[in-house]
Amino acid sequence: MTTAFLVFKLIIFIFLLCLLFYFFVFTTIKKLLRRRKIRTQGEKALASVIDYKMAKDSDRVRSYFPVLQFRTKDDQVVTVHSKKARTTKYPAGHMITVYYMRADPSKFYISGLVPFIKIAGIILGSSGVVLLCYEIFKTVKLIIAGA
Repeated sequence: MTTAFLVFKLIIFIFLLCLLFYFFVFTTIKKLLRRRKIRTQGEKALASVIDYKMAKDSDRVRSYFPVLQFRTKDDQVVTVHSKKARTTKYPAGHMITVYYMRADPSKFYISGLVPFIKIAGIILGSSGVVLLCYEIFKTVKLIIAGA
């Protein structure tokens, strides 16, 4: 292989490494840390499901985003909607435990939802990062050997 091709391959690998790390590892860890901060520094409340926002994807599969209402420790009534889609609806009036930030109750998360997709993203993203690092190492070795 020519050196120019190997350098091009190296640039592509580094670009893919950056994308993979940013989208699957860094942002996911950031979201999990934000969730942990809300749980450790925030308040706990019982929220009632009052409504749903519905969305359909291209396959016409419906996703439901619950609209929740809860009362803060400061006796303020807050209405928020979840950014996490559900494929099934909770019954109206269903009570859910949420954690929220006292200074900004719109920053919340629903307790009990284990972020399996985020954890899987970190594992798969990290695996991809390791494989790309290995390929970068091999490519650099070939460039050095050819020089």
